[in-house]
Amino acid sequence: MATINSVFDIAKTALLTSQKAINVTSHNISNAGTPGYTRQVAVLEPMNAVNYGGLYYGTGVTVQKIERVYDSFQAVQIRNANSSFKKYETMSSHLTSLENALNDLSGAGLNSYMDSFFNSFQDVANSPSSYAERSTLLSNATLLTERFNSIDATINQGLSDFNKEIESQVNQINSLASQLAEINQQISTSEVGGSSANDLRDKRDSLLNSLSEIIDVSVMETDTGSVDVFIGGGSYLVTGAATSPVELRLNPDSSAYDIMSNGVTLNSRITGGCLKGILDSSAVYEDSRMKLDTLAVSLTKEINLQHRAGYGLDGSTGLDFFTLPPVYTNASSNNTGGAAVAGGFVSDLNLLTTHNYEVRFSNPSSYTVVDTTSNSVISTGAYTSGSPVTVDGLTFTITDNNGTPRAGDTFMISPTKGASANFGVELTDPNSFAASSTAAGAPGDNSNALSMASLKDTPTINGATFSEYYGTIVTDLGISSSEASSNLESQRIFLNELQTARESVSGVSVEEESINLIKLQRAYEAAAKVMQTANTMLDALLNIA
Repeated sequence: MATINSVFDIAKTALLTSQKAINVTSHNISNAGTPGYTRQVAVLEPMNAVNYGGLYYGTGVTVQKIERVYDSFQAVQIRNANSSFKKYETMSSHLTSLENALNDLSGAGLNSYMDSFFNSFQDVANSPSSYAERSTLLSNATLLTERFNSIDATINQGLSDFNKEIESQVNQINSLASQLAEINQQISTSEVGGSSANDLRDKRDSLLNSLSEIIDVSVMETDTGSVDVFIGGGSYLVTGAATSPVELRLNPDSSAYDIMSNGVTLNSRITGGCLKGILDSSAVYEDSRMKLDTLAVSLTKEINLQHRAGYGLDGSTGLDFFTLPPVYTNASSNNTGGAAVAGGFVSDLNLLTTHNYEVRFSNPSSYTVVDTTSNSVISTGAYTSGSPVTVDGLTFTITDNNGTPRAGDTFMISPTKGASANFGVELTDPNSFAASSTAAGAPGDNSNALSMASLKDTPTINGATFSEYYGTIVTDLGISSSEASSNLESQRIFLNELQTARESVSGVSVEEESINLIKLQRAYEAAAKVMQTANTMLDALLNIA
Protein backbone atom coordinates (compact mmCIF):
# COMPACT_ATOMS: atom_id res chain seq x y z
CA MET A 1 0.00 0.00 0.00
CA ALA A 2 1.06 3.65 -0.39
CA THR A 3 2.49 4.23 3.07
CA ILE A 4 5.61 5.78 4.50
CA ASN A 5 6.99 2.26 4.89
CA SER A 6 6.50 1.66 1.17
CA VAL A 7 8.48 4.84 0.49
CA PHE A 8 11.25 3.40 2.64
CA ASP A 9 11.09 0.17 0.60
CA ILE A 10 11.26 2.05 -2.69
CA ALA A 11 14.23 4.07 -1.50
CA LYS A 12 15.93 0.89 -0.31
CA THR A 13 15.52 -0.83 -3.69
CA ALA A 14 16.89 2.28 -5.41
CA LEU A 15 19.92 2.32 -3.12
CA LEU A 16 20.64 -1.41 -3.59
CA THR A 17 20.10 -1.22 -7.35
CA SER A 18 22.43 1.77 -7.66
CA GLN A 19 25.04 -0.11 -5.65
CA LYS A 20 24.78 -3.13 -7.98
CA ALA A 21 24.95 -0.94 -11.09
CA ILE A 22 27.98 0.88 -9.67
CA ASN A 23 29.58 -2.52 -9.05
CA VAL A 24 29.08 -3.47 -12.73
CA THR A 25 30.48 -0.12 -13.91
CA SER A 26 33.47 -0.48 -11.59
CA HIS A 27 34.08 -3.99 -13.00
CA ASN A 28 34.05 -2.54 -16.53
CA ILE A 29 36.53 0.20 -15.63
CA SER A 30 38.89 -2.23 -13.91
CA ASN A 31 38.90 -4.48 -17.04
CA ALA A 32 39.21 -1.69 -19.60
CA GLY A 33 42.63 -3.04 -20.62
CA THR A 34 41.85 -6.76 -20.31
CA PRO A 35 42.15 -8.53 -23.72
CA GLY A 36 38.88 -10.14 -24.79
CA TYR A 37 36.80 -8.55 -22.05
CA THR A 38 33.22 -7.76 -23.02
CA ARG A 39 31.53 -4.72 -21.51
CA GLN A 40 28.68 -5.53 -19.13
CA VAL A 41 25.58 -3.52 -18.28
CA ALA A 42 23.09 -3.81 -15.44
CA VAL A 43 19.64 -4.14 -17.01
CA LEU A 44 17.13 -2.41 -14.71
CA GLU A 45 13.40 -2.99 -14.57
CA PRO A 46 10.60 -1.69 -12.30
CA MET A 47 9.30 -3.99 -9.61
CA ASN A 48 5.72 -5.19 -9.72
CA ALA A 49 3.16 -2.49 -8.85
CA VAL A 50 0.50 -3.02 -6.15
CA ASN A 51 -3.16 -2.04 -6.23
CA TYR A 52 -4.33 0.26 -3.46
CA GLY A 53 -7.61 2.15 -3.50
CA GLY A 54 -8.16 1.38 -7.15
CA LEU A 55 -4.76 2.74 -8.13
CA TYR A 56 -1.50 0.96 -8.93
CA TYR A 57 1.55 2.15 -7.05
CA GLY A 58 5.11 1.30 -8.02
CA THR A 59 7.29 -0.59 -5.57
CA GLY A 60 10.75 0.41 -6.77
CA VAL A 61 13.47 -0.91 -9.09
CA THR A 62 15.57 -4.06 -9.38
CA VAL A 63 18.43 -5.41 -11.50
CA GLN A 64 16.80 -7.83 -13.90
CA LYS A 65 20.13 -9.22 -15.21
CA ILE A 66 23.74 -8.30 -15.86
CA GLU A 67 24.17 -8.51 -19.61
CA ARG A 68 27.20 -8.69 -21.90
CA VAL A 69 27.19 -6.20 -24.75
CA TYR A 70 27.96 -8.96 -27.23
CA ASP A 71 27.49 -9.53 -30.97
CA SER A 72 27.64 -13.25 -31.77
CA PHE A 73 27.92 -12.62 -35.53
CA GLN A 74 30.94 -10.39 -34.92
CA ALA A 75 32.52 -13.15 -32.83
CA VAL A 76 32.14 -15.64 -35.71
CA GLN A 77 33.65 -13.15 -38.17
CA ILE A 78 36.64 -12.54 -35.91
CA ARG A 79 37.26 -16.27 -35.46
CA ASN A 80 37.12 -16.86 -39.22
CA ALA A 81 39.39 -13.87 -39.91
CA ASN A 82 41.78 -15.14 -37.22
CA SER A 83 42.00 -18.50 -38.97
CA SER A 84 42.72 -16.93 -42.36
CA PHE A 85 45.25 -14.49 -40.93
CA LYS A 86 47.25 -17.20 -39.15
CA LYS A 87 47.15 -19.42 -42.26
CA TYR A 88 48.70 -16.75 -44.46
CA GLU A 89 51.10 -15.60 -41.74
CA THR A 90 52.43 -19.15 -41.40
CA MET A 91 52.67 -19.63 -45.18
CA SER A 92 54.39 -16.29 -45.74
CA SER A 93 57.04 -17.09 -43.14
CA HIS A 94 57.79 -20.59 -44.45
CA LEU A 95 57.77 -19.71 -48.15
CA THR A 96 60.07 -16.74 -47.54
CA SER A 97 62.49 -19.18 -45.88
CA LEU A 98 62.37 -21.43 -48.95
CA GLU A 99 62.94 -18.44 -51.25
CA ASN A 100 66.02 -17.58 -49.20
CA ALA A 101 67.24 -21.17 -49.55
CA LEU A 102 66.97 -21.03 -53.33
CA ASN A 103 68.65 -17.63 -53.12
CA ASP A 104 68.47 -16.99 -56.85
CA LEU A 105 67.80 -13.24 -56.71
CA SER A 106 71.13 -12.54 -54.96
CA GLY A 107 73.14 -14.27 -57.69
CA ALA A 108 74.11 -17.18 -55.45
CA GLY A 109 71.34 -19.47 -56.63
CA LEU A 110 71.36 -22.65 -58.66
CA ASN A 111 71.25 -20.81 -61.98
CA SER A 112 74.63 -19.19 -61.36
CA TYR A 113 76.14 -22.60 -60.54
CA MET A 114 74.69 -24.09 -63.74
CA ASP A 115 76.07 -21.15 -65.74
CA SER A 116 79.55 -21.72 -64.30
CA PHE A 117 79.27 -25.44 -64.97
CA PHE A 118 78.28 -25.09 -68.64
CA ASN A 119 80.79 -22.28 -69.18
CA SER A 120 83.47 -24.71 -68.03
CA PHE A 121 82.64 -26.96 -71.00
CA GLN A 122 83.37 -24.04 -73.30
CA ASP A 123 86.63 -23.34 -71.45
CA VAL A 124 87.71 -26.95 -71.97
CA ALA A 125 86.69 -26.71 -75.62
CA ASN A 126 88.95 -23.68 -75.98
CA SER A 127 91.88 -25.62 -74.45
CA PRO A 128 90.97 -29.32 -74.74
CA SER A 129 94.36 -30.58 -73.56
CA SER A 130 94.62 -28.20 -70.56
CA TYR A 131 94.56 -29.99 -67.20
CA ALA A 132 93.65 -26.74 -65.39
CA GLU A 133 90.44 -26.20 -67.38
CA ARG A 134 89.48 -29.84 -66.95
CA SER A 135 90.06 -29.65 -63.17
CA THR A 136 88.00 -26.46 -62.99
CA LEU A 137 85.20 -28.23 -64.86
CA LEU A 138 85.10 -31.04 -62.29
CA SER A 139 85.29 -28.49 -59.48
CA ASN A 140 82.34 -26.51 -60.86
CA ALA A 141 80.42 -29.76 -61.39
CA THR A 142 81.03 -30.66 -57.74
CA LEU A 143 79.88 -27.22 -56.61
CA LEU A 144 76.72 -27.65 -58.68
CA THR A 145 75.89 -31.04 -57.19
CA GLU A 146 76.63 -29.79 -53.67
CA ARG A 147 74.24 -26.91 -54.27
CA PHE A 148 71.54 -29.41 -55.23
CA ASN A 149 72.37 -31.43 -52.12
CA SER A 150 72.22 -28.31 -49.94
CA ILE A 151 68.83 -27.15 -51.24
CA ASP A 152 67.42 -30.64 -50.82
CA ALA A 153 68.74 -30.79 -47.24
CA THR A 154 67.12 -27.43 -46.50
CA ILE A 155 63.78 -28.60 -47.90
CA ASN A 156 64.05 -31.87 -46.02
CA GLN A 157 64.80 -30.01 -42.77
CA GLY A 158 61.83 -27.73 -43.42
CA LEU A 159 59.53 -30.73 -43.88
CA SER A 160 60.88 -32.26 -40.68
CA ASP A 161 60.26 -28.99 -38.85
CA PHE A 162 56.70 -28.96 -40.20
CA ASN A 163 56.08 -32.29 -38.49
CA LYS A 164 57.35 -30.85 -35.20
CA GLU A 165 55.14 -27.80 -35.62
CA ILE A 166 52.13 -30.01 -36.30
CA GLU A 167 52.88 -32.00 -33.14
CA SER A 168 53.03 -28.80 -31.10
CA GLN A 169 49.84 -27.36 -32.62
CA VAL A 170 47.87 -30.59 -32.12
CA ASN A 171 48.96 -30.72 -28.47
CA GLN A 172 47.73 -27.14 -28.13
CA ILE A 173 44.39 -28.05 -29.75
CA ASN A 174 43.85 -30.85 -27.25
CA SER A 175 44.83 -28.60 -24.33
CA LEU A 176 42.38 -25.91 -25.47
CA ALA A 177 39.68 -28.55 -25.93
CA SER A 178 40.10 -29.71 -22.33
CA GLN A 179 39.89 -26.12 -21.07
CA LEU A 180 36.78 -25.45 -23.17
CA ALA A 181 35.08 -28.59 -21.83
CA GLU A 182 35.86 -27.52 -18.27
CA ILE A 183 34.50 -24.01 -18.82
CA ASN A 184 31.41 -25.46 -20.51
CA GLN A 185 30.74 -27.38 -17.30
CA GLN A 186 31.29 -24.28 -15.15
CA ILE A 187 28.98 -22.14 -17.30
CA SER A 188 26.21 -24.75 -17.35
CA THR A 189 26.43 -25.06 -13.57
CA SER A 190 26.52 -21.28 -13.01
CA GLU A 191 23.63 -20.51 -15.35
CA VAL A 192 21.31 -23.31 -14.27
CA GLY A 193 19.31 -20.78 -12.22
CA GLY A 194 18.99 -18.29 -15.07
CA SER A 195 21.97 -16.03 -14.28
CA SER A 196 24.75 -15.25 -16.76
CA ALA A 197 28.35 -16.33 -16.24
CA ASN A 198 29.67 -13.36 -18.21
CA ASP A 199 33.35 -13.54 -17.25
CA LEU A 200 33.43 -17.28 -17.94
CA ARG A 201 31.88 -16.65 -21.35
CA ASP A 202 34.61 -14.09 -22.08
CA LYS A 203 37.23 -16.64 -21.13
CA ARG A 204 35.59 -19.22 -23.38
CA ASP A 205 35.53 -16.77 -26.30
CA SER A 206 39.22 -16.11 -25.75
CA LEU A 207 39.94 -19.85 -25.87
CA LEU A 208 37.87 -20.20 -29.05
CA ASN A 209 39.85 -17.37 -30.65
CA SER A 210 43.10 -19.11 -29.68
CA LEU A 211 41.77 -22.35 -31.18
CA SER A 212 40.75 -20.56 -34.40
CA GLU A 213 44.35 -19.42 -34.83
CA ILE A 214 45.38 -23.08 -35.10
CA ILE A 215 42.50 -24.59 -37.09
CA ASP A 216 39.17 -23.54 -38.59
CA VAL A 217 36.42 -23.67 -35.97
CA SER A 218 32.62 -23.74 -35.99
CA VAL A 219 30.66 -23.30 -32.77
CA MET A 220 27.08 -24.07 -31.73
CA GLU A 221 25.67 -22.98 -28.37
CA THR A 222 23.25 -25.34 -26.61
CA ASP A 223 20.30 -24.59 -24.35
CA THR A 224 22.45 -25.24 -21.27
CA GLY A 225 24.88 -22.44 -22.18
CA SER A 226 27.67 -24.82 -23.19
CA VAL A 227 29.05 -24.90 -26.75
CA ASP A 228 29.76 -27.72 -29.19
CA VAL A 229 33.00 -27.10 -31.08
CA PHE A 230 33.72 -28.56 -34.50
CA ILE A 231 37.00 -28.44 -36.44
CA GLY A 232 38.22 -29.39 -39.91
CA GLY A 233 34.89 -29.03 -41.68
CA GLY A 234 32.64 -30.68 -39.09
CA SER A 235 34.58 -33.13 -36.92
CA TYR A 236 33.54 -32.55 -33.30
CA LEU A 237 36.20 -31.57 -30.79
CA VAL A 238 34.13 -30.56 -27.77
CA THR A 239 30.59 -31.54 -26.85
CA GLY A 240 29.51 -30.13 -23.51
CA ALA A 241 32.01 -31.38 -20.97
CA ALA A 242 33.35 -34.14 -23.27
CA THR A 243 36.23 -33.90 -25.75
CA SER A 244 37.42 -35.92 -28.73
CA PRO A 245 41.20 -35.43 -28.84
CA VAL A 246 42.98 -34.92 -32.16
CA GLU A 247 45.56 -37.59 -32.94
CA LEU A 248 48.56 -37.87 -35.25
CA ARG A 249 49.50 -40.80 -37.47
CA LEU A 250 52.75 -40.87 -39.41
CA ASN A 251 52.00 -41.66 -43.04
CA PRO A 252 54.55 -44.33 -44.07
CA ASP A 253 54.20 -43.40 -47.75
CA SER A 254 55.11 -39.74 -47.29
CA SER A 255 56.80 -39.48 -43.84
CA ALA A 256 54.34 -36.68 -43.08
CA TYR A 257 51.65 -36.59 -40.43
CA ASP A 258 48.01 -37.42 -40.98
CA ILE A 259 45.91 -35.33 -38.60
CA MET A 260 43.15 -37.61 -37.29
CA SER A 261 39.87 -36.84 -35.52
CA ASN A 262 37.20 -39.43 -34.73
CA GLY A 263 38.88 -41.84 -37.17
CA VAL A 264 38.82 -39.32 -40.05
CA THR A 265 41.90 -37.79 -41.70
CA LEU A 266 41.48 -34.02 -41.56
CA ASN A 267 44.42 -32.88 -43.75
CA SER A 268 42.34 -32.15 -46.84
CA ARG A 269 39.41 -30.79 -44.80
CA ILE A 270 41.30 -28.16 -42.80
CA THR A 271 40.71 -24.70 -44.26
CA GLY A 272 42.27 -22.25 -41.83
CA GLY A 273 44.70 -21.57 -39.02
CA CYS A 274 48.38 -22.37 -38.55
CA LEU A 275 47.79 -26.00 -39.47
CA LYS A 276 46.43 -25.07 -42.89
CA GLY A 277 49.40 -22.77 -43.41
CA ILE A 278 51.80 -25.59 -42.52
CA LEU A 279 50.03 -28.11 -44.78
CA ASP A 280 49.98 -25.70 -47.74
CA SER A 281 53.62 -24.75 -47.16
CA SER A 282 54.54 -28.42 -47.02
CA ALA A 283 52.84 -28.97 -50.39
CA VAL A 284 54.92 -26.13 -51.92
CA TYR A 285 58.12 -27.55 -50.41
CA GLU A 286 57.30 -31.02 -51.80
CA ASP A 287 56.50 -29.59 -55.22
CA SER A 288 59.78 -27.63 -55.31
CA ARG A 289 61.77 -30.70 -54.29
CA MET A 290 60.03 -32.85 -56.92
CA LYS A 291 60.94 -30.33 -59.62
CA LEU A 292 64.55 -30.09 -58.38
CA ASP A 293 64.75 -33.88 -58.48
CA THR A 294 63.47 -33.80 -62.06
CA LEU A 295 66.11 -31.22 -62.96
CA ALA A 296 68.86 -33.33 -61.37
CA VAL A 297 67.80 -36.44 -63.30
CA SER A 298 67.57 -34.50 -66.57
CA LEU A 299 71.04 -33.06 -66.11
CA THR A 300 72.39 -36.50 -65.30
CA LYS A 301 70.78 -38.12 -68.33
CA GLU A 302 71.71 -35.52 -70.94
CA ILE A 303 75.28 -34.90 -69.73
CA ASN A 304 76.00 -38.62 -69.25
CA LEU A 305 74.67 -39.63 -72.67
CA GLN A 306 76.78 -37.02 -74.38
CA HIS A 307 79.85 -37.78 -72.26
CA ARG A 308 79.57 -41.51 -72.96
CA ALA A 309 79.82 -40.73 -76.69
CA GLY A 310 83.21 -39.02 -76.34
CA TYR A 311 86.81 -39.88 -75.51
CA GLY A 312 89.17 -38.65 -72.80
CA LEU A 313 92.84 -37.80 -72.97
CA ASP A 314 93.51 -41.20 -71.42
CA GLY A 315 91.58 -42.97 -74.20
CA SER A 316 88.62 -43.77 -71.95
CA THR A 317 85.09 -43.75 -73.37
CA GLY A 318 81.56 -44.69 -72.30
CA LEU A 319 82.09 -43.18 -68.84
CA ASP A 320 79.38 -41.43 -66.82
CA PHE A 321 80.01 -37.84 -65.81
CA PHE A 322 77.39 -37.73 -63.05
CA THR A 323 76.39 -40.57 -60.75
CA LEU A 324 73.29 -42.34 -62.03
CA PRO A 325 70.22 -41.50 -59.94
CA PRO A 326 68.99 -44.12 -57.47
CA VAL A 327 65.64 -45.68 -58.33
CA TYR A 328 63.17 -45.30 -55.49
CA THR A 329 60.95 -48.32 -54.88
CA ASN A 330 58.26 -48.60 -52.24
CA ALA A 331 55.38 -50.89 -51.37
CA SER A 332 52.19 -49.03 -50.47
CA SER A 333 51.29 -49.11 -46.78
CA ASN A 334 47.77 -50.17 -47.84
CA ASN A 335 48.99 -53.42 -49.40
CA THR A 336 47.43 -56.55 -47.95
CA GLY A 337 49.80 -59.03 -49.58
CA GLY A 338 53.31 -59.97 -48.49
CA ALA A 339 55.33 -59.12 -51.60
CA ALA A 340 58.24 -56.65 -51.50
CA VAL A 341 59.91 -54.52 -54.17
CA ALA A 342 63.67 -54.00 -54.45
CA GLY A 343 66.61 -53.88 -56.81
CA GLY A 344 65.70 -50.74 -58.71
CA PHE A 345 68.36 -49.30 -60.99
CA VAL A 346 68.76 -47.45 -64.32
CA SER A 347 69.32 -50.16 -66.91
CA ASP A 348 69.05 -48.05 -70.09
CA LEU A 349 69.86 -44.35 -69.83
CA ASN A 350 68.54 -43.68 -73.33
CA LEU A 351 65.02 -44.75 -72.30
CA LEU A 352 65.05 -43.03 -68.92
CA THR A 353 62.26 -40.50 -68.31
CA THR A 354 61.55 -38.26 -65.33
CA HIS A 355 58.14 -39.86 -64.82
CA ASN A 356 56.90 -41.86 -61.84
CA TYR A 357 55.35 -45.31 -62.12
CA GLU A 358 53.05 -47.55 -60.16
CA VAL A 359 52.80 -51.32 -60.43
CA ARG A 360 49.21 -52.36 -59.79
CA PHE A 361 48.20 -55.96 -59.15
CA SER A 362 44.74 -56.96 -60.40
CA ASN A 363 45.26 -60.45 -58.95
CA PRO A 364 48.20 -62.33 -57.41
CA SER A 365 49.55 -63.41 -60.79
CA SER A 366 49.23 -60.33 -63.03
CA TYR A 367 50.07 -56.66 -62.86
CA THR A 368 49.87 -53.41 -64.82
CA VAL A 369 52.54 -50.72 -64.90
CA VAL A 370 51.00 -47.24 -64.97
CA ASP A 371 52.86 -44.01 -65.72
CA THR A 372 51.33 -41.85 -62.94
CA THR A 373 52.84 -38.67 -64.41
CA SER A 374 50.98 -39.02 -67.72
CA ASN A 375 48.26 -41.31 -66.28
CA SER A 376 48.79 -43.93 -68.97
CA VAL A 377 49.31 -47.69 -68.97
CA ILE A 378 52.86 -48.62 -69.97
CA SER A 379 52.76 -52.40 -69.86
CA THR A 380 51.11 -55.47 -68.38
CA GLY A 381 52.71 -58.71 -67.32
CA ALA A 382 52.45 -62.03 -65.55
CA TYR A 383 54.00 -62.00 -62.09
CA THR A 384 56.87 -64.30 -61.23
CA SER A 385 58.54 -63.78 -57.89
CA GLY A 386 62.10 -62.49 -58.31
CA SER A 387 61.79 -61.95 -62.04
CA PRO A 388 63.16 -58.53 -63.08
CA VAL A 389 60.69 -56.04 -64.55
CA THR A 390 61.97 -53.44 -67.01
CA VAL A 391 60.09 -50.32 -67.99
CA ASP A 392 61.36 -47.11 -69.63
CA GLY A 393 64.99 -47.86 -68.85
CA LEU A 394 64.31 -48.89 -65.23
CA THR A 395 64.73 -52.39 -63.85
CA PHE A 396 63.31 -53.54 -60.52
CA THR A 397 62.30 -56.77 -58.84
CA ILE A 398 59.17 -57.75 -56.93
CA THR A 399 59.51 -60.85 -54.80
CA ASP A 400 57.41 -62.90 -52.45
CA ASN A 401 58.46 -61.91 -48.96
CA ASN A 402 55.94 -62.61 -46.23
CA GLY A 403 53.53 -63.81 -48.86
CA THR A 404 52.44 -63.22 -52.43
CA PRO A 405 50.89 -60.05 -53.87
CA ARG A 406 47.15 -59.60 -53.57
CA ALA A 407 44.62 -57.84 -55.77
CA GLY A 408 44.81 -54.10 -55.14
CA ASP A 409 48.47 -54.09 -54.03
CA THR A 410 50.55 -51.28 -55.52
CA PHE A 411 54.28 -50.49 -55.69
CA MET A 412 55.78 -47.10 -56.47
CA ILE A 413 58.78 -46.82 -58.80
CA SER A 414 60.48 -43.45 -59.24
CA PRO A 415 63.77 -42.45 -60.92
CA THR A 416 63.47 -38.90 -59.58
CA LYS A 417 62.58 -39.21 -55.88
CA GLY A 418 65.73 -38.46 -53.88
CA ALA A 419 67.73 -37.47 -56.98
CA SER A 420 68.77 -34.03 -55.65
CA ALA A 421 70.03 -35.52 -52.38
CA ASN A 422 72.09 -38.13 -54.25
CA PHE A 423 73.25 -35.94 -57.14
CA GLY A 424 77.03 -36.31 -57.44
CA VAL A 425 80.00 -36.31 -59.81
CA GLU A 426 81.03 -39.79 -60.97
CA LEU A 427 84.09 -38.69 -62.95
CA THR A 428 87.22 -38.26 -60.79
CA ASP A 429 90.13 -37.95 -63.25
CA PRO A 430 90.23 -34.69 -65.27
CA ASN A 431 92.04 -36.58 -68.08
CA SER A 432 89.02 -38.86 -68.42
CA PHE A 433 86.75 -36.00 -69.40
CA ALA A 434 85.56 -36.88 -72.92
CA ALA A 435 86.16 -33.63 -74.82
CA SER A 436 86.89 -35.43 -78.11
CA SER A 437 84.31 -37.17 -80.29
CA THR A 438 86.83 -39.72 -81.54
CA ALA A 439 89.69 -41.64 -79.99
CA ALA A 440 92.04 -40.44 -82.71
CA GLY A 441 90.96 -36.82 -82.22
CA ALA A 442 92.22 -36.53 -78.63
CA PRO A 443 93.77 -34.32 -77.37
CA GLY A 444 93.06 -31.59 -79.94
CA ASP A 445 89.48 -32.42 -80.80
CA ASN A 446 86.92 -30.41 -78.78
CA SER A 447 83.70 -31.33 -80.60
CA ASN A 448 82.21 -33.40 -77.78
CA ALA A 449 82.97 -30.65 -75.25
CA LEU A 450 81.18 -28.20 -77.55
CA SER A 451 78.22 -30.57 -77.78
CA MET A 452 78.04 -30.72 -74.00
CA ALA A 453 78.30 -26.92 -73.77
CA SER A 454 75.41 -26.62 -76.24
CA LEU A 455 73.16 -28.60 -73.90
CA LYS A 456 72.85 -25.38 -71.88
CA ASP A 457 70.55 -23.92 -74.54
CA THR A 458 68.82 -27.14 -75.57
CA PRO A 459 65.16 -27.50 -74.53
CA THR A 460 65.31 -30.86 -72.76
CA ILE A 461 62.67 -30.63 -69.98
CA ASN A 462 59.10 -30.13 -71.15
CA GLY A 463 60.32 -27.88 -73.96
CA ALA A 464 62.50 -25.78 -71.65
CA THR A 465 66.25 -25.49 -71.09
CA PHE A 466 67.75 -26.41 -67.74
CA SER A 467 67.94 -22.74 -66.78
CA GLU A 468 64.39 -22.01 -67.94
CA TYR A 469 63.04 -25.00 -66.07
CA TYR A 470 64.74 -23.93 -62.87
CA GLY A 471 63.36 -20.44 -63.52
CA THR A 472 59.84 -21.87 -63.41
CA ILE A 473 60.61 -23.39 -60.00
CA VAL A 474 61.73 -20.03 -58.65
CA THR A 475 58.87 -18.19 -60.34
CA ASP A 476 56.18 -20.56 -59.07
CA LEU A 477 57.60 -20.31 -55.57
CA GLY A 478 57.78 -16.53 -55.84
CA ILE A 479 54.14 -16.35 -56.94
CA SER A 480 53.02 -18.55 -54.05
CA SER A 481 55.06 -16.50 -51.58
CA SER A 482 53.80 -13.21 -53.01
CA GLU A 483 50.18 -14.39 -52.87
CA ALA A 484 50.63 -15.47 -49.25
CA SER A 485 52.17 -12.09 -48.32
CA SER A 486 49.45 -10.17 -50.17
CA ASN A 487 46.67 -12.20 -48.56
CA LEU A 488 48.36 -11.76 -45.20
CA GLU A 489 48.22 -7.98 -45.46
CA SER A 490 44.60 -8.08 -46.65
CA GLN A 491 43.61 -10.30 -43.75
CA ARG A 492 45.57 -8.13 -41.31
CA ILE A 493 43.57 -5.05 -42.40
CA PHE A 494 40.28 -6.97 -42.33
CA LEU A 495 40.98 -8.43 -38.88
CA ASN A 496 41.93 -5.01 -37.50
CA GLU A 497 38.67 -3.59 -38.87
CA LEU A 498 36.67 -6.36 -37.22
CA GLN A 499 38.46 -5.90 -33.91
CA THR A 500 37.89 -2.15 -34.07
CA ALA A 501 34.19 -2.77 -34.78
CA ARG A 502 34.04 -5.16 -31.83
CA GLU A 503 35.65 -2.60 -29.54
CA SER A 504 33.12 -0.01 -30.62
CA VAL A 505 30.30 -2.37 -29.54
CA SER A 506 31.73 -4.54 -26.78
CA GLY A 507 34.83 -2.68 -25.63
CA VAL A 508 35.05 -0.51 -22.53
CA SER A 509 35.27 3.27 -22.90
CA VAL A 510 36.65 4.65 -19.65
CA GLU A 511 35.13 8.06 -20.47
CA GLU A 512 31.63 6.59 -20.96
CA GLU A 513 31.90 4.47 -17.83
CA SER A 514 33.04 7.51 -15.83
CA ILE A 515 30.00 9.47 -16.99
CA ASN A 516 27.80 6.51 -16.12
CA LEU A 517 29.43 6.32 -12.71
CA ILE A 518 28.52 9.94 -12.03
CA LYS A 519 24.90 9.30 -13.10
CA LEU A 520 24.70 6.29 -10.77
CA GLN A 521 26.23 8.32 -7.96
CA ARG A 522 23.57 10.98 -8.40
CA ALA A 523 20.86 8.29 -8.45
CA TYR A 524 22.26 6.82 -5.24
CA GLU A 525 22.30 10.26 -3.60
CA ALA A 526 18.69 10.90 -4.70
CA ALA A 527 17.58 7.55 -3.28
CA ALA A 528 19.29 8.42 -0.03
CA LYS A 529 17.45 11.78 -0.07
CA VAL A 530 14.14 9.92 -0.52
CA MET A 531 14.94 7.77 2.49
CA GLN A 532 15.91 10.85 4.49
CA THR A 533 12.61 12.53 3.52
CA ALA A 534 10.61 9.46 4.50
CA ASN A 535 12.42 9.39 7.81
CA THR A 536 11.53 13.07 8.43
CA MET A 537 7.87 12.33 7.60
CA LEU A 538 7.85 9.43 10.05
CA ASP A 539 9.36 11.61 12.80
CA ALA A 540 6.67 14.22 12.21
CA LEU A 541 3.97 11.60 12.58
CA LEU A 542 5.45 10.26 15.78
CA ASN A 543 5.73 13.76 17.26
CA ILE A 544 2.00 14.41 16.61
CA ALA A 545 1.21 11.34 18.61
